[in-house]
Amino acid sequence: MTFFEFLFLLIIVGGGIGAASYFRDWKVRRNVSPLTPYAEGLRAILDGDTNRAIQKLRETVTADTNNIDAYLRLGALYAQTGDISRATKIHRALTLRGDLVDRQKLDIYRALTEDFVKSGDTNRALESVNQMLGISKKDPWALQQKSELLATQGQWHAAYESAEKLNGHGSTSTGRRLAVLKTLDGVRLCTSGKERDGRIQFRQAIKHDATLVAPYLYWGDSYVRENRTEDAVKIWRRLIDVNPAQSYVAFERLESQLFDLGRFSEIEQIYRSVLSSYPQNVHAYAALSRFLRKKGDAGGAITILRDGLEQNPESLWLRRRLIRMYHDVHDVDGVLSMSRDVLSRVMKENYEYSCSNCGNVSREPLWVCPKCSKVDSYNV
Repeated sequence: MTFFEFLFLLIIVGGGIGAASYFRDWKVRRNVSPLTPYAEGLRAILDGDTNRAIQKLRETVTADTNNIDAYLRLGALYAQTGDISRATKIHRALTLRGDLVDRQKLDIYRALTEDFVKSGDTNRALESVNQMLGISKKDPWALQQKSELLATQGQWHAAYESAEKLNGHGSTSTGRRLAVLKTLDGVRLCTSGKERDGRIQFRQAIKHDATLVAPYLYWGDSYVRENRTEDAVKIWRRLIDVNPAQSYVAFERLESQLFDLGRFSEIEQIYRSVLSSYPQNVHAYAALSRFLRKKGDAGGAITILRDGLEQNPESLWLRRRLIRMYHDVHDVDGVLSMSRDVLSRVMKENYEYSCSNCGNVSREPLWVCPKCSKVDSYNV
């Protein structure tokens, strides 16, 4: 092969390599598209750069008025920054469009509902959520939101109905919430003079949650207003049976009505029954102690409080009552001993210094925090 033939071959091979390299780079350049303003806006949202996100989403909707998601995100960002009026303006404008599918309508009215909730306009929020339910009557978010909005207006019956519709529609209202709403509706009826109708609501509330305290209390109160004291006592004793842990809320009512019935001795039996079924009920120990003290049995009252501390060793409340009992019987040693016990529990042996920045605790005053390195942050 001559020199010129070799040179010619070298030129051909080099040209082929260059062409292949150029073609490869061209394919890469062709496949890498520049980011659109919409994509940049989404990235800014992920990065937490709200101002840039707003800027890019505004560019997006200016160039493409059909990008509903960009409008929704832009409105949400305005709401996030506190500019509710601008967010509402964007979302309300979207409702006027005639080219929307149901999913988009639901998203728009949901955003609009949230705008009105943030601005405190409950009536318009209800209008928006009703628009959602007109599109999808089983929408769980709309049903839940409607129930909460109606509750803020004191429309307990309507709030209950909306909450109840959640059951079986992909979401479930808790029995407790339904019971609370029923109870509040019962109170409303009783307040308007419809005692019997109110008691029906209390009975239905208990069917949703038999352990909820409120319906028993108000049910008994309703009987008392009609001079049906025996029935009131039965209802409150029923509460003690189903929920001994929280039955203390009815103690004063029971004492008052049993006293009027001349059955004051039953009170001690009730309290002892509560303690037998739920020995952690500090209120029952306190109530029984108070009852025994009224009977003149100070020693028995002190013994009951001590028993309560054995079952509830961390209770400062029972200790406080014991101090008062020791004081009443002039037991100075008892007062001093229990007072020292209380102080040892509420106050540390040594003074502690804490960092105002991170909360780190030290027994010695520090001027540089060893945890967060903040200078002069201790409460010296």
